[in-house]
Amino acid sequence: MGHAPIWAAITPDGRRVYVTNFGASSISVIDTATHNVITTIGVTSGPWEIEVPPDGLRAYAACFGTDSVAVIDTATNTVTTTIPGLNKPLGLTVTPDGSRLYVASLGGERVDVISTATDTLIASVPLSSGPRGVAVTPDGTQVYVTEEGANAVEVIDTGTDTVIATITGLLFPRGVAVSPDGQRAYVPEYGGNRLSVIDTVTHSVVSTLPRLPIPFGVAVSHDGLLAYVTCNGDDTVAVIDLVRNKIINTVPGFHAPSWLVITPDDFEIYVVNNGNETVSVLRAPDGGYPDVGPMSGGTPVTIIGDGLRNTTAVRFGCTPAASFTIVNDREIRAVSPLLASDVGVSITLGQHTTRTVGRFCYLPDSVLIRIGPTSGPLGGGGTLTVTGRGLITTTSVHFGDVAVTPSSVLDDQVTVMVPPAQSAGPVPVTVVTRSNVYGRDTYNYVGPPHLASVTPGTGSTAGGDPVLIEGAELAFTQTVTIGGAPAAFGIISDTRIAAVTPPADAAGPANVVVTTTGGTATAPGAFVYV
Repeated sequence: MGHAPIWAAITPDGRRVYVTNFGASSISVIDTATHNVITTIGVTSGPWEIEVPPDGLRAYAACFGTDSVAVIDTATNTVTTTIPGLNKPLGLTVTPDGSRLYVASLGGERVDVISTATDTLIASVPLSSGPRGVAVTPDGTQVYVTEEGANAVEVIDTGTDTVIATITGLLFPRGVAVSPDGQRAYVPEYGGNRLSVIDTVTHSVVSTLPRLPIPFGVAVSHDGLLAYVTCNGDDTVAVIDLVRNKIINTVPGFHAPSWLVITPDDFEIYVVNNGNETVSVLRAPDGGYPDVGPMSGGTPVTIIGDGLRNTTAVRFGCTPAASFTIVNDREIRAVSPLLASDVGVSITLGQHTTRTVGRFCYLPDSVLIRIGPTSGPLGGGGTLTVTGRGLITTTSVHFGDVAVTPSSVLDDQVTVMVPPAQSAGPVPVTVVTRSNVYGRDTYNYVGPPHLASVTPGTGSTAGGDPVLIEGAELAFTQTVTIGGAPAAFGIISDTRIAAVTPPADAAGPANVVVTTTGGTATAPGAFVYV
């Protein structure tokens, strides 16, 4: 590469990799078939990040030194125009429809929005301090921006171009990548030696992966199963199993690795070595992904290895796969059979050669036993716990038609943040794992309660008087107080509660307060002690 290479982008067809040379004011173009640099494109001073939109027709490079973005025709590999008006741009991302470009202007403490139709600046979103990395969700609705100066991640709504959430508690966040399903954002913390995992629904850090020495860049495979993180601290690339949230390999031999990109088939990873001005090509690790599933079988498993084209059989232990398809010489897609143990995954090449390519761990069949709580307010926001077994590969929990990514996944327990609902009533709760949909329970959305009357309206200060409380949304009542003291009660229906008045210290009017899982209602002075 040229002097001080920093970033890389790959075309959607996987044929070309573009690498920015920050110190040489140029971009190297790599042919992925030959692993050779085929041309070098001169750009204005200090190119940092580069992105190629989904149509692959153009590439955009943030030019830090000239406060601009260079637009490159990928057919001719020439700069066709330069977009001015930025302020020390670093990171950038293109929306999935290719219509807009979001650029982190470090000098202006903002994210600039560019129309790719007119190649002009159309909006700016003010931020806090030190914006660097930028990534957009696959549906194009949210942009995640790392702010190194504020130790935070800002979330921008692309519909309004406003900040809708700020995620704090990070330490020098640099790059950012979003999972293919849009449910997770992954942020290397350059100062925290860890990878933070953000839930894109709740906008909160749901887990962290430690022991990553000075992580810089992160890339997620297109199947969402693996992540690769460049570590400046020990010149390695960490390979992370995203199903188990575990480092499965640490590959040495790099030189101050910065950014990295994955080919569309997930077989090769191009790693930019800022330290010795090269790009290394890393092969995806051999094995089966995911490597866990239920005993009932049915788990789709991608098998990666070399020389797989002539495979005639795939076995999980001694049992043939339920089915398998040879994709190419490096990939087989198989379905796990019914079995009950931790087994090796083997393939037979031709008629004679059998080779073990990985391991697959069978877990008890996924079963949803119960959820708790079983009701809550229309606004959602509380934590719901799903208890069961075989839940380790859970990818989402559905509340009716609304899918929510779990904040914590264990084999016997999954926790999620309850999403809001538009109307009160029951919705089915369904757990979706890597292999199937399991179990069903019901969660009740409860509207805020309303109190209409309390009869009789008077009673003795000694307490013990039965009263009927009428109103609406009372079926999920949790507590009743009269004059601030707890009252014994029984739920008759959604509109009626029977209660017994507690003793009072003095005569006079007392407030009647009913608290349900949907909220609290107060009837001021509705009962009078005499």
